[in-house]
Amino acid sequence: MWARVASFEGADVNRLRTEANRPPDQVPEGLRGVFGLGDAETGRQLFITLFDTREAMEAAEPRFEQMGDQIPEEVRGRRVSKDYYEVLVGMAQFS
Repeated sequence: MWARVASFEGADVNRLRTEANRPPDQVPEGLRGVFGLGDAETGRQLFITLFDTREAMEAAEPRFEQMGDQIPEEVRGRRVSKDYYEVLVGMAQFS
């Protein structure tokens, strides 16, 4: 499994809570999971998206760029980094 980690500064985290959800037909193909982490006080956020392969993750890059164009910068913030990682360990449990 692979993770794409994009970090942003200057985000309006409160607006993102209500405006950034996407219908299933608008998410990148091959997406297996997503975590959006935000700090409303600092305006910083991380988006971690999960894919089975690095190739699937790289193929989704144009869709991520398109999604960035659809969410105004004053809401999403300014992307300051984007990195790819192989997931070495993982666990998630939601109640």
